Amino acid sequence: MPANINLFSTAAMTKAVELMPRVYTFLADTFAKEGKVYEDERAIYDYRRGAETGLAPFVVPGTGGVAINRDKFEMREIRFSTLAPERVLTLEDVSTRQFGETVLGAKTPEQRSKDVLAQDLTDLKAMNQNARNWMVREVLLKGKLELRRYTKEGREKKASLLADFGFQNVYTPTTRWNQSGAKIHYDMEAAFDLVYNGLGDVDIMVMGGGVFEAMMANSDYCKELDMDRVYLDEIRGHYQGQGVRYRGTNSDGVKMVSLNGHFLNYERQQEKLIPDGYILMGSSSKKPLTICHGPINEYVGQDENAAIKTYIKKEVALRKGGAGADEITTRLVSRPTVVPENVGAWCLMKVL
Repeated sequence: MPANINLFSTAAMTKAVELMPRVYTFLADTFAKEGKVYEDERAIYDYRRGAETGLAPFVVPGTGGVAINRDKFEMREIRFSTLAPERVLTLEDVSTRQFGETVLGAKTPEQRSKDVLAQDLTDLKAMNQNARNWMVREVLLKGKLELRRYTKEGREKKASLLADFGFQNVYTPTTRWNQSGAKIHYDMEAAFDLVYNGLGDVDIMVMGGGVFEAMMANSDYCKELDMDRVYLDEIRGHYQGQGVRYRGTNSDGVKMVSLNGHFLNYERQQEKLIPDGYILMGSSSKKPLTICHGPINEYVGQDENAAIKTYIKKEVALRKGGAGADEITTRLVSRPTVVPENVGAWCLMKVL
């Protein structure tokens, strides 16, 4: 006989979350790779600002070699944020027919609670991934993370968790791209060079609202596209979901993408992932950012049996409720942070 499995246990719920399809978020999937899950509350990572290596020295035979200094890097300490979205389940939530449930042969409250749990875990997993995507966005656009966390009194008025990576690769054209005399091709190359000089690579440029339209309205740039054998029939745009449109490849072989997607910020207002008039340039193959995770702690037991249990996992599902409780809380905890290995490996442009 199959073993009885408690579907509401931490182990079962966490395993279910791990088996769920990965939530796709464009910026995190494009520019960030998965890092390790650390056992320590504070962890060390290597940080550098890319620099050119220079030339090897010529020597007279018999001289030997010439000592060359190694590129310096810093060891920095990182702290982890804590994501803890939760859903509350009451008897009222499972006492009546749910959306889509048949009228005849209705389910029992126990059966409904399993359905509600599955949907709650799906939603909470998506929320956590959306938060990671927002963290990636903040580092890419601002070069830093400023986290205003929630307390029992509400959300903080000022950030209490801050990481500034000293990002400097911001390029502003002398003439905006929607003005006469704009040098679009020149500006692109200058921005690419910023990344290459920082020992980064560029294989994708992500454009905010209005940028692509300004490019196509510039006759000089369109002529350069034709001369460089860029296939204009590909520039009509292929919609790829979540506000992502493939716009073709430019003369340097860089994939051009428009991103008009948005997210709901903590004030529940829509905000664009890439602001209008901005371009983000970097590498989707040599991702410049890493998402790391810290340990998750849970208090278990009561009185003399009370203890702390630690999970070395990306996410852990916790369920709280007691014999005298009128509700059950399902919480999905994650401890992410986002760090750049090389802060010179991407570039931000404001072209409109």
